[in-house]
Amino acid sequence: MGKKKEFGDGVLFTIFNYIWWFLLASFYFALTNILFIFVWFITNANGGSIFNIVTVIALLPAGPALVALFSVMEKIVREKDIEFTKSFFKAYKDNFLEVLFYWTIFIGILSISYADIIYINSNVKNSSFAYILVSAKFILLAVDVILISTAFYLFPIISRLYFKKKDAIKVAMYYAIKKLHITILNWFYLIGLAYVVINISSPIFIFLFFSVLCYLIITNEKSIIKGLVEKCEGFQENVVTVD
Repeated sequence: MGKKKEFGDGVLFTIFNYIWWFLLASFYFALTNILFIFVWFITNANGGSIFNIVTVIALLPAGPALVALFSVMEKIVREKDIEFTKSFFKAYKDNFLEVLFYWTIFIGILSISYADIIYINSNVKNSSFAYILVSAKFILLAVDVILISTAFYLFPIISRLYFKKKDAIKVAMYYAIKKLHITILNWFYLIGLAYVVINISSPIFIFLFFSVLCYLIITNEKSIIKGLVEKCEGFQENVVTVD
């Protein structure tokens, strides 16, 4: 008779682990974004728009939390097991200031773009410069697509490797273009999961959305990250790998 599998090797146990990790990731992501949740509820209760300078500032901790999600999901994909709580908060703490730099730029550009698009939409019909406004809107949307496509690679990469800032952005943009099929698949996951969350309208699914999205993106990009780690092993003065 064949040797029995040890406890922890079974399919059901593995499935349970993944469910538990995703739920735990959702809880920790919500916990580290408690400021935004508080501001969102207060603003929503008062009938105000959630898109304002206060909510943008409250969103700043979401960047380090997102990279912490990418970090633990990458470890799950790579090692198939993880000390989840320890790994999440270590990644959150270790990467906080570095990620905050990228995230502030990311959120800042998207917020300005969103405000400009809202302005264009509300004024384009009554403007004698409608053609210019519509052209500006498409340019802003193109900038947003490029920015988010770059972020698909930037945040997973910096969750695993320490690059100089300009190098990290260059590498992310390079792969966003070179691996266009992966970039398109990441967009498919983003839009598809967002559609599901919007239709379900449940708070737990909102945070579960980020956990599942990070896992899917990391799964798509695991060979890229592995290749970068291998290439960078001889250049420790420029880049450091994170276990």
